[in-house]
Amino acid sequence: MPSKATATELGQLKQLAARPDEQAALAVTLLTPRHRRDVVQAALDVLAQAEYAPARDAILALYRHYAEKGELRDPGCYMRRSLLRAWRPLARPDDVPLLLAAVNTYEFLPPDFKEEAILLRAGALVILNDLDEILARFHAARLLDDGYADRMSGEPALTAARVLASQDQAVALYAYAMRHGDTLGDVVSECLRSLTDMPTTLVPSLLARHAESTDSIVLVGLFDLLLNHREGPLGRAFLDEYLREGADLDAYRYLAMTVIARGDELLVDTVLTAARLEQDPDKVAIMAEALALLSTPEADEIRAQLNSRLQPRTRRRR
Repeated sequence: MPSKATATELGQLKQLAARPDEQAALAVTLLTPRHRRDVVQAALDVLAQAEYAPARDAILALYRHYAEKGELRDPGCYMRRSLLRAWRPLARPDDVPLLLAAVNTYEFLPPDFKEEAILLRAGALVILNDLDEILARFHAARLLDDGYADRMSGEPALTAARVLASQDQAVALYAYAMRHGDTLGDVVSECLRSLTDMPTTLVPSLLARHAESTDSIVLVGLFDLLLNHREGPLGRAFLDEYLREGADLDAYRYLAMTVIARGDELLVDTVLTAARLEQDPDKVAIMAEALALLSTPEADEIRAQLNSRLQPRTRRRR
């Protein structure tokens, strides 16, 4: 249970919400190791929004305190990750050595000894990219496949892919997207959607690699590549077939909605044709939802047909 002092400090922070400069100034005074973590976290939340320059020294001092004995003082890197968010708008080129240490931090905690500095490396990479794109590029290429990415979040590989995409480093992204072996769906998807300027002669190899994927996230990235390519839409035959026969309902919904929203005439016609013929109840519902975005007499007519196909199922559920 929070102490009376803690409650008072948190209350004072909240009371100053309408006076951001005073709130930020108070938050700086709370960035010390002697304060409870919930108080420090609340102060960092304030400072992450305030971009309050006088907070820089206190943020760096507290970061160094935790980093000095990371596994003991900040197991799981929770405080360092929060400090990075507040640090980013105040970062300067002379911070690079500290960021390089962070982007190379690996911590294995008992009892499972699972690597726990994933988001620390990702957050540090983002700030490093703000300050030194060349160094960030090399570390992003390393973190794209450092062997310790989290299978649930995709981090830090997901952030690495985004950093590489921001620098137009298509070769590294293409290499990851074409890998046969242990890859992460979120990361593959990010690589695919970031390759919209790649030579068109390379697109068929990516299409062949991922067209049969059973991972909806990968398929969505593939759709984004094909639809948004600078010479696209590409892969029309594949897109047409998926709109008629696609098996993954999440990917099917995304494709139908995106095609309607983009308004490409040929692909919209494919959606309309597929919708006229569709009998699967789940896909009928998706098509009816998608066509609600299209205000034309033909779309309205087909949507009415789709809704009529759904009525028997609705009555059965009652």
